[in-house]
Amino acid sequence: MKNASFFRRLVATFVLGAATAAFAQTASLKADSTALAAGGGSVALTASVSYDGQPAALGWEIALPTDWTLVSVSGANVPEIAPVAGASGTLEFAYTSAPAGKAEFIVIVRYPVGSTTAKAVPTVLVRANGKLATLTPAPIEFGK
Repeated sequence: MKNASFFRRLVATFVLGAATAAFAQTASLKADSTALAAGGGSVALTASVSYDGQPAALGWEIALPTDWTLVSVSGANVPEIAPVAGASGTLEFAYTSAPAGKAEFIVIVRYPVGSTTAKAVPTVLVRANGKLATLTPAPIEFGK
């Protein structure tokens, strides 16, 4: 995937000066509902990661079914790099200046008519102390 490799390179090499933070401790992706309406609809996903200090770079990938689309991104810690509304497939987010201690944002996605089951698979990349850590929060299964 062209975009995924660009995203991973960005987080792996982006440095904002000396990094003194430890790696992320916890990361999660939660949905406001896992039920899918037969007529289509939308779901809010809350992406959250907690860590000690402030990482040099922080990024999220959320792999969605290809027919799901991004509606909006909001919250107190919206990443500076985010896909535009209407994007689909794997959504990639990155902070050029990660907040200290915790980063959290909300992603609203739309799913099409007739969706019966689906899965959202998150990956978090954290660069701190010159090292890259990959966290894999539990996927969300919809419609089961």
